[in-house]
Parts: sequence; C-alpha cells; structure tokens
Amino acid sequence: MKLNDLKDLKSIKKDLPTGETPGSAPAPKGNQPRNRTLILLSKEEERARNEGLEKGQRVRMMDTNDTGTLVGFGKGYYEIALDDLVIRAARNEFIPIDPDEDRRLQAAVLRRIPKSEHADKQHTDPHGDLTVDLHIERIPGADGVPEWAALDYQLQYFRQVLRQNLKHKGRRISFVHGVGDGILAAALRKELDEAFAVSCTYTYSTPGVTHVTIR
Repeated sequence: MKLNDLKDLKSIKKDLPTGETPGSAPAPKGNQPRNRTLILLSKEEERARNEGLEKGQRVRMMDTNDTGTLVGFGKGYYEIALDDLVIRAARNEFIPIDPDEDRRLQAAVLRRIPKSEHADKQHTDPHGDLTVDLHIERIPGADGVPEWAALDYQLQYFRQVLRQNLKHKGRRISFVHGVGDGILAAALRKELDEAFAVSCTYTYSTPGVTHVTIR
C-alpha cells in the first residue's frame, strides 16, 4: 500500500490494535507478563513435610493401635482425627501407614499365632482350669512382633484360646494381662461383652487378671 502523506499514515494507525505500528508484527503472547502466587509454608508445615507427613495421611497410634487421619500441625504436636475425635499427639506417638505394607505385616502377624492347643495344655491345672499369660513375650510365636502389632496379636491369641475351649462347659480360664495402662484389659472385656456374651461370663476381682467361665 502506497502512503502519499502524513494524513494517510495517521488514518491507517488509527485502525491498528493498540501498540502496533505499520509493518510491525503482533507481540508474541509468550512475552506477556504472568501472574504468580507465592505460597509460604508455616514452620510446622515445613517440619511435617521434611518428615514425609502431610494432611490427609493415615497414621497408626503407638499406644492403642488405633488408626486415624492427620488433619493439622501445631508447635510441637500433630492433630489426628480418630473417628469423631481430634487429638493432639507428639511425633513419637504415631507412625505413618503404608496401606500395602500394613496389610502384609498384619497377615504375617496372624500367621505366627499357633494353631494347636499345645500351648494351652501347658497351663492346664489338675481340675481342668487354664491360666493363659497374655504378656506379649509369653505368647508362643510372638518373637519379633512389632510394637504396633502387639495388641492385635494378643487379642487374636485370646480369641483363639477362648474358641478352642468353648466346648468345655464350666471350664475357667484366667487370662493374665497385667495392670499396666489397662488397654489390653479393656479390649479383652469388650470382646467378652460383645462377641462372647452368650457363651462366657467373666469377673476381674484379681488385679491384672480376667477370669472367664465357659457356659
């Protein structure tokens, strides 16, 4: 296009998009400025991330074997949701759960529990009553059971002994669990109230022992 004077040039420039001049190429989109958002982590979140922890992660409590979800971080503590309850726990009170590894370990623990009644016969007195020590170090096959799996192992052994003896009406079984923090005793009695209420009765007049009678 031939431009004859300044008037023609002004007329063409008026019709061009802002920032362009005759003969110039449009500015590439890649050169346009981009908006960026900077996210700053708190010291607590940074600490958790360095330890491989994040919100929504499943964890297992070391003292009760309960599982929960990591929902928050604080100064020196972590917030963990257990059912409808949110608790604060120190880092050494829980471990992260790898679902695949958790399933493999649980299966390995259960396979270690003896299948026969041989262990029970060692505790049988002349009247046919039993004394079963549930301290983890006294249970057959418990060597090497990790701390987090100990309660499950003890309860599984307790259930097995009880089921093996349900045919012996009137037999008394004394389960020695110790006083301790009471977690094993409470779990044991919950099983008796819910799963074995029809077939057993129990008393716990002796400290550290729950006496079960087969109906």
